[in-house]
Amino acid sequence: MSLKWLSLVLTTVYFQLCQPTSVMKTDVTPLQKDHLVVMAVEFSISVKVHRNSTGHLIRLEGVAPLMLDWLSVRYNFDYSVLDSNATSLEDSGPHLPGLISYAVKGECDVILAVMVHSQDRLKKLELLHPWFYAEIVILLPLPEVLNNVNAVIKPFQPWVWVALGAASTGFIVTLLCLNRYLKSVKQSIQPSDILATESIYMYVVVTLLNQGGYISSKLTPIRLVVGAWCLLTLVLLNVYNGVLTSYLLVTPYSLPLLNSMEDAAYDPNIFPVLVKNKGVDILFLTADKGLFKAFGDKLRANPKLRCNSSRQCVQMVTSLPHQHAYIEGLLALKEIIKDEYNRTGHCKTTIMKVGEASRPTGWALRKRSTYSEKFNRGMLVLREIGLISQWEKQFEANSRPCYDEDQNYRNDKNKKKPLARLSLANLTGAFAALGTGVLVSFLAFLIELLVARVTKKTFAAI
Repeated sequence: MSLKWLSLVLTTVYFQLCQPTSVMKTDVTPLQKDHLVVMAVEFSISVKVHRNSTGHLIRLEGVAPLMLDWLSVRYNFDYSVLDSNATSLEDSGPHLPGLISYAVKGECDVILAVMVHSQDRLKKLELLHPWFYAEIVILLPLPEVLNNVNAVIKPFQPWVWVALGAASTGFIVTLLCLNRYLKSVKQSIQPSDILATESIYMYVVVTLLNQGGYISSKLTPIRLVVGAWCLLTLVLLNVYNGVLTSYLLVTPYSLPLLNSMEDAAYDPNIFPVLVKNKGVDILFLTADKGLFKAFGDKLRANPKLRCNSSRQCVQMVTSLPHQHAYIEGLLALKEIIKDEYNRTGHCKTTIMKVGEASRPTGWALRKRSTYSEKFNRGMLVLREIGLISQWEKQFEANSRPCYDEDQNYRNDKNKKKPLARLSLANLTGAFAALGTGVLVSFLAFLIELLVARVTKKTFAAI
């Protein structure tokens, strides 16, 4: 009996010590590969799902599939992609499960997503080391090009125009007073030295228009006043012409919708929009203090600000009146701008950087997965050798000409700038001033005709 018990114990110990575990199976031979079930969520540069005409999944494209292929070769496992109608990570309703629910049920091993870490997700999943760092930016409507009508008055500030009007009035009053004084005091002066009232007004107008003028009087007091006026107009006209040129060459734009993240959070007339159940949405709704909590309060107060898709958010941003700002990661918004430009052929939106720190995001495995440590090590190796950075540049969307990050933020003083050419749009203000002058002249001509006709009839009646 004792021999039977001894043999049974030895057999049990042998199988316990010598039988390979599930982790060891993945490293023995290719025939003993583990099989992982993968699900993916589409996101810019991370995953793009290609389907055929019937909606069947053909292949995955992006940085995440390349990383998964590299990991499968390094750690000797194979995988298959589980296709589903789920488009979000969390459940959207009782009959619309999210990808996280598949992992919780054990139907999925790996979730390829750009997933923000949260306490609720940490309870359900094994969150891996972040591989993607999303810089939060704001998508705004492109500022509209304004008519350059007021370019004629822009070179001088309002108080300068007021001072110029006062100086012109003072010059005219001074000459009129001198004329009256000279007529009453000096009886021996020449008739040409007395200025006509009409010639004084005309002299002021032509000198302000830089057309020159002539004063026939040779009296010293009048010459001193006219000389001071000529010196004033000489300085002002040269300054005006120089500043006017710069205003004519600059295309005026309307003011941007906002200038900072604080404006979007606290201004009651600005409404932030974002895609529900995505990283930024989770970040704002789970915040309990500070700026992000203010965003969360706005989103809870108005659920319509949480869009079902990025297309819906873009439509809200471009709708009139401009009151919405789309908050998302930089690379995602660059791809949106590219798609909108390819679809419409016009630039309607642009990106404003707000200086927010990049948010780390990454994949997730089902709870208690034996591949957590291996995936974490593999992602660190991929980041260290530069493959992730190289793949990100490969799949990053080109958002030109609507948004060029290098052109907007690079300060290259040695770069030769192209010469700017005047167009009719630049000269709108000059033509508007010319048209106003012609209209005033025409009205004055009509008034003169009317006055002449009335005067003629009056004298005829007498």
